[in-house]
Amino acid sequence: MSREVNITTGSRLHWGLLSLAPQVGREFGGIGLMIQEPQLKLAVTESAGNSDSMQGSPGSITKIREALAAIRNTCPELYRDRFYDLKLHSEIPQHCGFGSGTQLSLAVAQALASLSEETSLTSVELAQRVQRGARSALGIHGFTTGGFLVEGGKQTADEISPLVVRADFPEDWHILLVTPTNRAGISGYIEADAIQQLGPMPTATTEKLCRLALMQLAPAVQSHEFEEFTTGLTEFGHVVGEFFRPAQGGIFADPQMVELEQKLINRGVRGIAQTSWGPTLSIICQDAAMITSLVTECGYGKYCELRTVRPLNEGAQILINGD
Repeated sequence: MSREVNITTGSRLHWGLLSLAPQVGREFGGIGLMIQEPQLKLAVTESAGNSDSMQGSPGSITKIREALAAIRNTCPELYRDRFYDLKLHSEIPQHCGFGSGTQLSLAVAQALASLSEETSLTSVELAQRVQRGARSALGIHGFTTGGFLVEGGKQTADEISPLVVRADFPEDWHILLVTPTNRAGISGYIEADAIQQLGPMPTATTEKLCRLALMQLAPAVQSHEFEEFTTGLTEFGHVVGEFFRPAQGGIFADPQMVELEQKLINRGVRGIAQTSWGPTLSIICQDAAMITSLVTECGYGKYCELRTVRPLNEGAQILINGD
């Protein structure tokens, strides 16, 4: 019986960068959270043939091919002459702000490493093999740690941003995801171009975001202070959104999400922030059913997918079957 490696991981929420094109200091950085769903499940076996086979959506197959090519280029002595059967049993939606590309690429790298009995690779080493981490490293660190994350930013272009805070996210705080079905977020080269056009983030903005991240949000997670966290996250999302307004057309990528946020704030709801370039809005809540009802009453259930998820406070699961 051939060995099969099964990798299961969740999604990454990215609530915003801390710095962009600074004259001094680190660039990028950011805060985010790993969540249990949407979920990726990948099964990989070594192929007896002389080619790879892949099952999944066209977009995911493209990402798998890119990951395999990068791994063979990085470690030709181990992987150049070996081929694999890869099957996706569950996928993370692309271009919704969930970090699908990073989780899939790391899952491929981890599966191949497990089949080759490379047991001590870190998520940073896996990311280097598949050329991830050009800007954010939240999903890289989250792949092996889960939880609430703060990364410190990059000093050089080839560095992967270090993890500076990692904490379990309170299990009784739920996350409502509101994803418009008629709009996609941006990524890849389009994302890089948009960032290039923004210019440097003002030092005062970076200082405010760092204060919120390290002196309000991280302590609130660790001390289980719901009001402190949700108030701070809403402010963080607005500060980031104002900076990115020229690139995405508003504080959020989807104008209807801007309207929804204002309606929820008028009803006393906090803890609202866009993830990455959107279009998904994440809402931290203790009573998810009540917040879902409010979103539906506001009329946004008609063209948005509503999903209540829980935090993921552990790393990817790796299961090896067979000899």
